[in-house]
Amino acid sequence: MELPSFSKKGVDKLAPRLKDLGFSVFVPENPAGIPALLAASVGVYLRTKFELGVYVSTRLVDVNLLHAYSTVLTAKEFGFRGVTLLRGDKPAFGETLEANSEEALTFIKERVKGVDLGLIVSMRFSTDNIQARLLKNPDYVMVIHFGLGNMDKMVEVSKVARERGVRVYPFVLLALEKSRGLFEQLGQPFIDPDQLRGVCESLKKVVDGVVVSSPLDLDTAVERVARLCF
Repeated sequence: MELPSFSKKGVDKLAPRLKDLGFSVFVPENPAGIPALLAASVGVYLRTKFELGVYVSTRLVDVNLLHAYSTVLTAKEFGFRGVTLLRGDKPAFGETLEANSEEALTFIKERVKGVDLGLIVSMRFSTDNIQARLLKNPDYVMVIHFGLGNMDKMVEVSKVARERGVRVYPFVLLALEKSRGLFEQLGQPFIDPDQLRGVCESLKKVVDGVVVSSPLDLDTAVERVARLCF
């Protein structure tokens, strides 16, 4: 479950329920380039207080390689399940740094063992482009721009990834009342609530897990996923 973290109060409200359900969480760093709580800090809190499985991202447009390296060290020491290295959207303010997630992954992976590192792949890119990214040997990939219209491509990508020992976690954007408008504004493919069960069943056969995202309807999204995907 994606857990964008803009306040401790919001984290405290959802974390106990997520733990009860046995969910792991993905904490994005400054989603959409908007200031938020530091993902690694929230990850430590979720690990130590709630014992949740945690993935975080680090946005390379915001930080240098040293900072990304430190995030990975933090993840290792506190038992995160993974750190996703990504370029990130343009920040709301401040300098935009040069960033290459593949180079960062290679550099850090050679120096830090015991923590999984991931990359983002987009279903908008060609299969050849996605395969080239898989050759960089991430431990997992998080897939964006997934929708019902590219399920066949998702199967193909997953097959190639598994041949290389790379786990696959697509984002499933759940269009609940408040989040639907956001997804439409961003031009992102999404699924309707009545499609969720079927999508979960289909994806169980081909991927290693899903990251359900409905950032403006978090409470409802958690309960829908608990009821329809397990």
